[in-house]
Amino acid sequence: MSKWSGKIVLSVGNLRLILSCLGAGLLFGVSPVGAQAPGPDLSRDTEMIHSLSRWVIPRQTTGWVGVQGRERDRPMTVTPGNRFLAILRTHGNWYLSPRRSVHLSPGQRRKIDRLFADTRNRLVRLDGEDLALVQLFEAGAVTPRVDVSRLGRLNEKIGSVEGEEAQVFVRALSRFQKILSPLQRREGEAASRKMLPDMSVDLSGAVFFADRILSIRWNRLENSLERTGKRPDAKYAEAFQNGRKRIWSLGIRKTVGDKEAEDLLRKPWVDLAALSVLEKKNGPVEASFWEGFIRSLGKLNPPSGS
Repeated sequence: MSKWSGKIVLSVGNLRLILSCLGAGLLFGVSPVGAQAPGPDLSRDTEMIHSLSRWVIPRQTTGWVGVQGRERDRPMTVTPGNRFLAILRTHGNWYLSPRRSVHLSPGQRRKIDRLFADTRNRLVRLDGEDLALVQLFEAGAVTPRVDVSRLGRLNEKIGSVEGEEAQVFVRALSRFQKILSPLQRREGEAASRKMLPDMSVDLSGAVFFADRILSIRWNRLENSLERTGKRPDAKYAEAFQNGRKRIWSLGIRKTVGDKEAEDLLRKPWVDLAALSVLEKKNGPVEASFWEGFIRSLGKLNPPSGS
Protein backbone atom coordinates (compact mmCIF):
# COMPACT_ATOMS: atom_id res chain seq x y z
CA MET A 1 0.00 0.00 0.00
CA SER A 2 1.39 3.41 -0.96
CA LYS A 3 0.38 6.82 0.41
CA TRP A 4 1.03 10.09 -1.43
CA SER A 5 -1.19 12.45 0.56
CA GLY A 6 -3.35 12.44 3.62
CA LYS A 7 -6.43 11.52 1.59
CA ILE A 8 -5.22 9.32 -1.27
CA VAL A 9 -4.35 5.66 -0.80
CA LEU A 10 -3.77 3.63 -3.96
CA SER A 11 -2.87 -0.04 -4.24
CA VAL A 12 -0.38 -1.07 -6.91
CA GLY A 13 -2.43 -4.10 -7.89
CA ASN A 14 -5.65 -2.11 -8.13
CA LEU A 15 -3.97 0.54 -10.29
CA ARG A 16 -4.07 -1.97 -13.14
CA LEU A 17 -7.53 -0.78 -14.22
CA ILE A 18 -6.00 2.54 -15.29
CA LEU A 19 -3.86 0.78 -17.86
CA SER A 20 -6.69 0.18 -20.33
CA CYS A 21 -8.79 3.27 -19.76
CA LEU A 22 -8.01 5.11 -23.00
CA GLY A 23 -7.56 2.61 -25.77
CA ALA A 24 -7.37 -0.96 -26.95
CA GLY A 25 -4.79 -1.87 -24.37
CA LEU A 26 -3.45 -5.39 -24.12
CA LEU A 27 -3.31 -6.01 -20.38
CA PHE A 28 -2.61 -8.87 -18.07
CA GLY A 29 -3.38 -10.02 -14.54
CA VAL A 30 -2.59 -8.34 -11.27
CA SER A 31 0.73 -8.89 -9.58
CA PRO A 32 2.28 -6.78 -6.82
CA VAL A 33 5.46 -4.89 -7.58
CA GLY A 34 8.48 -6.57 -6.04
CA ALA A 35 11.99 -7.25 -7.23
CA GLN A 36 12.61 -6.30 -10.85
CA ALA A 37 11.73 -9.19 -13.16
CA PRO A 38 14.66 -10.75 -15.03
CA GLY A 39 14.94 -10.06 -18.74
CA PRO A 40 13.34 -12.44 -21.24
CA ASP A 41 15.39 -15.51 -22.15
CA LEU A 42 15.01 -16.71 -25.73
CA SER A 43 18.09 -18.90 -25.88
CA ARG A 44 16.45 -22.11 -24.64
CA ASP A 45 13.30 -22.17 -26.75
CA THR A 46 13.66 -22.43 -30.51
CA GLU A 47 9.89 -22.78 -30.96
CA MET A 48 9.40 -19.48 -29.15
CA ILE A 49 11.92 -17.83 -31.47
CA HIS A 50 9.98 -19.20 -34.45
CA SER A 51 6.73 -17.86 -33.02
CA LEU A 52 8.21 -14.44 -32.36
CA SER A 53 9.19 -14.14 -36.00
CA ARG A 54 5.87 -15.40 -37.33
CA TRP A 55 2.98 -14.82 -34.97
CA VAL A 56 3.55 -11.84 -32.72
CA ILE A 57 1.04 -9.05 -33.29
CA PRO A 58 2.96 -5.83 -34.04
CA ARG A 59 2.49 -2.82 -31.82
CA GLN A 60 1.03 -0.83 -34.72
CA THR A 61 -1.51 -3.48 -35.80
CA THR A 62 -4.97 -1.94 -36.22
CA GLY A 63 -8.15 -3.61 -35.00
CA TRP A 64 -9.32 -6.89 -36.49
CA VAL A 65 -12.48 -7.39 -38.51
CA GLY A 66 -15.45 -7.26 -36.14
CA VAL A 67 -13.88 -4.76 -33.75
CA GLN A 68 -16.34 -2.07 -32.75
CA GLY A 69 -16.44 1.66 -33.42
CA ARG A 70 -13.27 3.62 -32.78
CA GLU A 71 -11.40 0.44 -31.85
CA ARG A 72 -11.49 -0.62 -35.52
CA ASP A 73 -9.04 2.09 -36.61
CA ARG A 74 -7.15 2.66 -33.38
CA PRO A 75 -3.64 1.18 -33.24
CA MET A 76 -3.46 -1.70 -30.79
CA THR A 77 -0.89 -0.24 -28.43
CA VAL A 78 -0.08 -3.11 -26.16
CA THR A 79 1.75 -1.26 -23.36
CA PRO A 80 0.46 1.69 -21.30
CA GLY A 81 3.35 4.17 -21.41
CA ASN A 82 2.17 6.29 -24.33
CA ARG A 83 -1.40 6.39 -23.03
CA PHE A 84 -0.20 7.55 -19.62
CA LEU A 85 1.92 10.31 -21.14
CA ALA A 86 -0.95 11.38 -23.43
CA ILE A 87 -3.22 11.78 -20.38
CA LEU A 88 -0.62 13.91 -18.57
CA ARG A 89 -0.04 16.01 -21.69
CA THR A 90 -3.78 16.61 -22.08
CA HIS A 91 -4.01 17.86 -18.49
CA GLY A 92 -0.95 20.06 -18.93
CA ASN A 93 -2.30 21.57 -22.15
CA TRP A 94 -5.68 22.31 -20.53
CA TYR A 95 -4.10 24.35 -17.75
CA LEU A 96 -1.63 25.99 -20.16
CA SER A 97 -4.39 27.16 -22.51
CA PRO A 98 -4.66 30.96 -22.83
CA ARG A 99 -8.43 30.56 -22.40
CA ARG A 100 -8.01 29.69 -18.72
CA SER A 101 -9.01 32.43 -16.31
CA VAL A 102 -6.19 31.61 -13.86
CA HIS A 103 -2.93 31.27 -15.79
CA LEU A 104 0.09 29.19 -14.84
CA SER A 105 3.07 31.21 -13.68
CA PRO A 106 6.53 30.81 -15.30
CA GLY A 107 7.67 28.95 -12.20
CA GLN A 108 4.76 26.53 -12.43
CA ARG A 109 5.50 25.89 -16.10
CA ARG A 110 9.13 25.04 -15.32
CA LYS A 111 8.06 22.60 -12.59
CA ILE A 112 5.54 20.93 -14.91
CA ASP A 113 8.12 20.64 -17.70
CA ARG A 114 10.57 18.93 -15.34
CA LEU A 115 7.87 16.65 -13.94
CA PHE A 116 6.66 15.53 -17.37
CA ALA A 117 10.17 14.98 -18.75
CA ASP A 118 11.17 12.94 -15.69
CA THR A 119 7.99 10.86 -15.94
CA ARG A 120 8.57 10.25 -19.65
CA ASN A 121 12.14 9.10 -19.07
CA ARG A 122 11.09 6.62 -16.39
CA LEU A 123 8.23 5.25 -18.48
CA VAL A 124 10.45 4.77 -21.54
CA ARG A 125 12.55 2.22 -19.62
CA LEU A 126 9.58 0.45 -18.05
CA ASP A 127 7.56 0.38 -21.27
CA GLY A 128 10.47 -1.20 -23.14
CA GLU A 129 10.67 -4.00 -20.55
CA ASP A 130 6.90 -4.40 -20.72
CA LEU A 131 6.79 -4.67 -24.51
CA ALA A 132 9.47 -7.39 -24.54
CA LEU A 133 7.46 -9.44 -22.04
CA VAL A 134 4.19 -8.90 -23.91
CA GLN A 135 5.79 -10.11 -27.15
CA LEU A 136 6.91 -13.28 -25.38
CA PHE A 137 3.40 -13.78 -24.03
CA GLU A 138 1.82 -13.35 -27.46
CA ALA A 139 4.29 -15.76 -29.03
CA GLY A 140 3.78 -18.35 -26.30
CA ALA A 141 0.01 -18.15 -26.71
CA VAL A 142 0.11 -19.44 -30.29
CA THR A 143 2.82 -22.11 -30.16
CA PRO A 144 1.74 -25.70 -31.03
CA ARG A 145 1.28 -26.46 -27.31
CA VAL A 146 0.64 -23.78 -24.70
CA ASP A 147 2.80 -23.92 -21.58
CA VAL A 148 0.27 -22.62 -19.07
CA SER A 149 2.81 -22.35 -16.26
CA ARG A 150 5.15 -20.29 -18.40
CA LEU A 151 2.36 -17.98 -19.52
CA GLY A 152 1.35 -17.58 -15.89
CA ARG A 153 4.89 -16.53 -14.95
CA LEU A 154 5.02 -14.07 -17.84
CA ASN A 155 1.62 -12.76 -16.76
CA GLU A 156 2.99 -12.05 -13.28
CA LYS A 157 6.08 -10.29 -14.67
CA ILE A 158 3.93 -8.14 -16.95
CA GLY A 159 1.69 -7.31 -14.00
CA SER A 160 4.71 -6.27 -11.95
CA VAL A 161 6.14 -3.96 -14.64
CA GLU A 162 2.77 -2.45 -15.56
CA GLY A 163 1.96 -1.95 -11.89
CA GLU A 164 5.17 0.05 -11.56
CA GLU A 165 4.23 2.07 -14.65
CA ALA A 166 0.86 2.83 -13.07
CA GLN A 167 2.59 3.97 -9.89
CA VAL A 168 4.81 6.35 -11.87
CA PHE A 169 1.77 7.74 -13.70
CA VAL A 170 -0.41 8.33 -10.64
CA ARG A 171 2.46 9.86 -8.67
CA ALA A 172 3.07 12.26 -11.56
CA LEU A 173 -0.63 13.15 -11.71
CA SER A 174 -0.71 13.74 -7.95
CA ARG A 175 2.45 15.89 -8.09
CA PHE A 176 1.01 17.84 -11.03
CA GLN A 177 -2.11 18.66 -9.03
CA LYS A 178 0.01 19.88 -6.11
CA ILE A 179 1.81 22.35 -8.41
CA LEU A 180 -1.51 24.10 -9.13
CA SER A 181 -2.73 26.97 -6.98
CA PRO A 182 -6.02 26.72 -5.05
CA LEU A 183 -7.71 28.98 -7.64
CA GLN A 184 -6.44 26.80 -10.52
CA ARG A 185 -7.65 23.66 -8.78
CA ARG A 186 -11.11 25.14 -8.29
CA GLU A 187 -11.18 26.13 -11.95
CA GLY A 188 -10.38 22.56 -12.95
CA GLU A 189 -12.97 21.15 -10.57
CA ALA A 190 -15.64 23.50 -11.95
CA ALA A 191 -14.85 22.50 -15.53
CA SER A 192 -14.89 18.81 -14.58
CA ARG A 193 -18.43 19.06 -13.24
CA LYS A 194 -19.62 20.22 -16.68
CA MET A 195 -18.16 17.26 -18.62
CA LEU A 196 -20.48 14.51 -19.84
CA PRO A 197 -19.38 10.83 -19.71
CA ASP A 198 -17.91 9.20 -22.80
CA MET A 199 -20.92 7.87 -24.76
CA SER A 200 -19.14 5.59 -27.26
CA VAL A 201 -19.83 1.83 -27.30
CA ASP A 202 -16.40 0.29 -27.88
CA LEU A 203 -15.59 -2.99 -26.17
CA SER A 204 -12.05 -3.23 -24.86
CA GLY A 205 -9.56 -4.36 -27.49
CA ALA A 206 -8.46 -6.99 -24.98
CA VAL A 207 -11.72 -8.84 -25.71
CA PHE A 208 -10.95 -9.07 -29.42
CA PHE A 209 -7.32 -10.02 -28.80
CA ALA A 210 -8.27 -12.85 -26.44
CA ASP A 211 -11.09 -14.09 -28.65
CA ARG A 212 -8.86 -14.14 -31.74
CA ILE A 213 -6.04 -15.98 -29.95
CA LEU A 214 -8.55 -18.53 -28.64
CA SER A 215 -9.70 -19.09 -32.24
CA ILE A 216 -6.08 -19.58 -33.33
CA ARG A 217 -5.73 -22.25 -30.63
CA TRP A 218 -8.87 -24.00 -31.89
CA ASN A 219 -7.55 -23.97 -35.46
CA ARG A 220 -4.23 -25.36 -34.28
CA LEU A 221 -6.04 -28.11 -32.40
CA GLU A 222 -8.12 -29.04 -35.46
CA ASN A 223 -5.08 -29.11 -37.72
CA SER A 224 -3.13 -31.25 -35.26
CA LEU A 225 -5.93 -33.82 -34.94
CA GLU A 226 -6.64 -33.89 -38.68
CA ARG A 227 -3.18 -35.32 -39.25
CA THR A 228 -4.28 -38.37 -37.26
CA GLY A 229 -7.73 -38.56 -38.89
CA LYS A 230 -9.55 -37.24 -35.81
CA ARG A 231 -11.65 -34.24 -34.89
CA PRO A 232 -11.92 -32.37 -31.58
CA ASP A 233 -14.30 -34.22 -29.24
CA ALA A 234 -16.99 -32.76 -27.01
CA LYS A 235 -14.49 -31.97 -24.23
CA TYR A 236 -12.57 -29.60 -26.50
CA ALA A 237 -15.71 -28.06 -28.00
CA GLU A 238 -17.01 -27.33 -24.51
CA ALA A 239 -13.68 -25.81 -23.43
CA PHE A 240 -13.65 -23.55 -26.50
CA GLN A 241 -17.26 -22.43 -26.06
CA ASN A 242 -16.91 -21.84 -22.32
CA GLY A 243 -13.66 -19.94 -22.89
CA ARG A 244 -15.35 -17.61 -25.37
CA LYS A 245 -18.33 -17.07 -23.07
CA ARG A 246 -16.01 -16.18 -20.20
CA ILE A 247 -13.97 -13.79 -22.36
CA TRP A 248 -17.07 -11.92 -23.50
CA SER A 249 -18.80 -11.92 -20.11
CA LEU A 250 -15.79 -10.64 -18.17
CA GLY A 251 -14.73 -8.47 -21.12
CA ILE A 252 -18.02 -6.58 -21.01
CA ARG A 253 -17.63 -6.02 -17.26
CA LYS A 254 -14.02 -4.97 -17.80
CA THR A 255 -15.10 -2.47 -20.48
CA VAL A 256 -17.61 -0.86 -18.11
CA GLY A 257 -14.84 -0.37 -15.55
CA ASP A 258 -12.52 1.02 -18.23
CA LYS A 259 -15.20 3.52 -19.29
CA GLU A 260 -15.72 4.69 -15.72
CA ALA A 261 -11.96 5.20 -15.30
CA GLU A 262 -11.82 7.03 -18.63
CA ASP A 263 -14.56 9.40 -17.46
CA LEU A 264 -12.46 10.30 -14.40
CA LEU A 265 -9.16 10.68 -16.24
CA ARG A 266 -10.62 12.85 -19.03
CA LYS A 267 -11.60 15.54 -16.54
CA PRO A 268 -9.24 18.51 -15.99
CA TRP A 269 -9.25 17.74 -12.26
CA VAL A 270 -8.95 14.00 -11.53
CA ASP A 271 -10.54 12.79 -8.31
CA LEU A 272 -7.81 10.34 -7.27
CA ALA A 273 -9.75 9.10 -4.26
CA ALA A 274 -12.71 8.17 -6.49
CA LEU A 275 -10.31 6.48 -8.91
CA SER A 276 -8.90 4.38 -6.08
CA VAL A 277 -12.39 3.23 -5.04
CA LEU A 278 -13.23 2.34 -8.63
CA GLU A 279 -10.04 0.32 -9.06
CA LYS A 280 -10.67 -1.70 -5.90
CA LYS A 281 -14.02 -2.72 -7.35
CA ASN A 282 -12.79 -3.55 -10.84
CA GLY A 283 -9.26 -4.86 -10.25
CA PRO A 284 -10.43 -8.46 -9.60
CA VAL A 285 -12.34 -8.44 -12.91
CA GLU A 286 -9.17 -7.49 -14.78
CA ALA A 287 -7.22 -10.26 -13.07
CA SER A 288 -9.92 -12.89 -13.64
CA PHE A 289 -10.16 -12.00 -17.32
CA TRP A 290 -6.50 -12.76 -18.08
CA GLU A 291 -6.11 -15.68 -15.70
CA GLY A 292 -9.21 -17.34 -17.18
CA PHE A 293 -7.92 -16.66 -20.68
CA ILE A 294 -4.66 -18.48 -19.92
CA ARG A 295 -6.53 -21.48 -18.49
CA SER A 296 -8.73 -21.63 -21.59
CA LEU A 297 -5.68 -21.70 -23.84
CA GLY A 298 -4.25 -24.66 -21.95
CA LYS A 299 -7.49 -26.63 -22.30
CA LEU A 300 -7.15 -26.47 -26.10
CA ASN A 301 -3.73 -28.16 -26.22
CA PRO A 302 -3.80 -31.18 -28.56
CA PRO A 303 -3.48 -34.64 -26.99
CA SER A 304 0.06 -35.78 -26.32
CA GLY A 305 1.60 -37.44 -29.34
CA SER A 306 -0.76 -35.87 -31.87
